[in-house]
Amino acid sequence: MKKLLSFILAVLMITALVACGSQAAAAQFKFGYVVNDMSHEWYQNIVKGARIRAGELGAELMVADSAMDAGRQITQLENMLADGVDVLIITPVDVRGLAAIMRQASEMGVPVITESNFVEGSLTMVGIDNVTGGKKAGLWFGEYAKANNIDPKILIVGLPAYEDCRQRVEGFKAGMEEVGISYEILQEVDGQGAKEIALRVSQDALTANPDVNVIFGINDNSTSGGMAAYKEAGLDESTLTAIGFGFEGAVGRDLLLDDTPYKAALAMFPDFMGNSLIDAAVKVANGETIPEHYESGTIVITAENFNDFYTQDGSEYITNFQAIRDLLNQ
Repeated sequence: MKKLLSFILAVLMITALVACGSQAAAAQFKFGYVVNDMSHEWYQNIVKGARIRAGELGAELMVADSAMDAGRQITQLENMLADGVDVLIITPVDVRGLAAIMRQASEMGVPVITESNFVEGSLTMVGIDNVTGGKKAGLWFGEYAKANNIDPKILIVGLPAYEDCRQRVEGFKAGMEEVGISYEILQEVDGQGAKEIALRVSQDALTANPDVNVIFGINDNSTSGGMAAYKEAGLDESTLTAIGFGFEGAVGRDLLLDDTPYKAALAMFPDFMGNSLIDAAVKVANGETIPEHYESGTIVITAENFNDFYTQDGSEYITNFQAIRDLLNQ
């Protein structure tokens, strides 16, 4: 028994030393993260998750917001490099405009990782596969349409200027095709990812197509803007099914839990994404080999499985990171 207890204590001490060693190593690092647009709830929650994770590890994290200004982003990235960051993290404003900064980082020996967009020269992209995510949403809706005898007349509120948003729509269509339902896309509009613009363009689309009974949006603002237009048009909301993408925070969560036509969303867990960015940065800074696509978890969230991934704590909702890790291990 004494030998067994001694062995267990030794294992615990080694585990603690390894954990402390990893934390100490991370504490030596300085990371720079340049975000494309912090006005979006999605990026606010990514940064929140990244800051929490960096704090847990004792690493220094500098954050800058480009506010969708490509020139400003280049200047911010140059400043991060001048400040001596160990790893540069980028959510690109314009992927095509980053070649020069990628060369500069390479010449300085600073590795680069990106969020949600592949950039030539980066070591890894942390994010989801948008086609696969869209397909999950399409598969869910196809089965839902079958079960509820829905003849889908669809309005898609997209953002065609961005490849990842086009891929979400592509995947959504592929999912419905795989289920084998008959559907009609009455119109695709460009909501530019903003609720006010999505509302306006959806109003015009619904005037021309009042028999729309399904709205698919490439983010929560797109879906909620389309839903608001549907309501303002005086159409029968009881016949509407709305599907979102991202489940970025309060917007999607409130729509899902308030018994609205918003029935499901492809959840991307932004705070876990931020956590993953820092974990990937630590691995890169330590010289570890990581895959070109450092995937974060996704699942279609509905009212039925919401509590598997979120726990309410007062007015806040805490994301269950272990449940997401379990998704990635499936």
